[in-house]
Amino acid sequence: MTVSPQEMDRVVEARSISKSFGPVAALRDVSMVVRPGAVHALVGENGAGKSTLAKVLAGIERPSSGTMTLDGAVYAPRDRSEAKRRGINMVPQQLSLVGELSLVENYLLVGPRRLANRRSARALLAETLSRARVEVDLDVPTASLTQAHRQLGEIVVALAEGAHTLILDEPTASLGPLEVGGLFEHLRALCDLGTAVVLITHRLDEVRQVADDLTVLSHGEGVHNGSAAGLASGEIARLMVGELPPPVARVPRALGGVVLSARGLVAGSTRDTRLDDVDLEVRSGEILGIAGVAGSGQNLLLDVLGGFVEPEQGTVTLDGGAPGASAVALLNAGLAWIPEERSEALVPGLSLRDNLNLYSTAVGAVSTERTLPHITADLQAFDVRPARPELAAAGLSGGNQQKLLAARELGALPEPRAVLAYGPTQGLDQRAAQAIRGRLIDQAAAGAAVVVASHDLEEVLAVADRIVVMFGGRVVADLPAADATTDRIGRAMAGLADDTPPADKDLP
Repeated sequence: MTVSPQEMDRVVEARSISKSFGPVAALRDVSMVVRPGAVHALVGENGAGKSTLAKVLAGIERPSSGTMTLDGAVYAPRDRSEAKRRGINMVPQQLSLVGELSLVENYLLVGPRRLANRRSARALLAETLSRARVEVDLDVPTASLTQAHRQLGEIVVALAEGAHTLILDEPTASLGPLEVGGLFEHLRALCDLGTAVVLITHRLDEVRQVADDLTVLSHGEGVHNGSAAGLASGEIARLMVGELPPPVARVPRALGGVVLSARGLVAGSTRDTRLDDVDLEVRSGEILGIAGVAGSGQNLLLDVLGGFVEPEQGTVTLDGGAPGASAVALLNAGLAWIPEERSEALVPGLSLRDNLNLYSTAVGAVSTERTLPHITADLQAFDVRPARPELAAAGLSGGNQQKLLAARELGALPEPRAVLAYGPTQGLDQRAAQAIRGRLIDQAAAGAAVVVASHDLEEVLAVADRIVVMFGGRVVADLPAADATTDRIGRAMAGLADDTPPADKDLP
């Protein structure tokens, strides 16, 4: 590692940090040391305080008590702008790049200089790309970049702003396995230059793969702060959530008739690749997994299946009903919907109770209003914390908002006939993710047709009976779960040819 003495002095230390929001204590006496040239993983169950600690470090939130230092000097940023001036920047999970603008133009929006000088901005970004050993097109609209390149572009903009400490919130959530490996190579290259990286993640294999140091939070308290070396994934999980219950057993299910069918789908969207002649069938009792890197068409496919986007060609039918039904008609027919962006399905300003009863006020929807006992039972069953029906959804952590959404769509009322779930366990710790997967399996066992789309292969492989892979708006692989190895699916997600010999061919 070639790190200068000046860069090695950039140690960020948080001591006894506490943070409360009204009566809720998000952090209690948490300490953490972030070293230059190292990847520091920050993990914990949903609501453990990870995002709050990251926001304190990034100047977005101010601690209720405790102190921080940077290079031995007092570090108490008044806001995010001051933290960025001191060299600490946070890249959120929901990337902030303006898709219609290039990376150069995005930098001009946020860069420290008051005068917009495109030539000097481009030169600075080009130099930053070279130093970080990253290749990203600086001049095209960022919406046209792959998800991996948008992620790298956001990091490059932060570096160009002068960041020596990067806080990355779930940076691999929308990446396929090959893209994750590429991102980690770039992070190691940044560490070689002296950059400190704080990596917030729920994927414990990533901790073992890339982290030098590790902080584990549990219920707002630090339960581990030190080296990541020698810690197995199971040990980290136990630090986070204690002993995990065994996963739901994968037992064969008798499949019924076709419940959800798509024929010859052709459709376009501004946020995803066009669908090109997509056929799909999902039977009663079946869980179909849809894998693909971001922008491969699976997001648009679920929008079409859910009745939110009308296809230019082709048809969608649910349970033998009339093709081309609207989203409300499909809702009334028993379709449950968990989108990739939870903001599309939850209203942050409404209470947990009103979010659970959202469909009861939808124009044309059959009333499915939950009573207070039902609401309380669903919040507890899905471990939404805090389980206070009157609390605004905006007061929940991202993971608990995801559990609230799952409680509405997969709870006791109504019983779905089909489920469309995009990344249903994204942002969830292992215990919560395991519980949601169990719910999806239960829905299939009750006769529902379940579709689970995700960039996360673990999420798909954990529940799917059959897996299709999308690339460039087409289905490029359709495999039973027994034949769907990580390597085989990963290659298909990257658009590479399947070199697996046919199963009935004798091997030497």
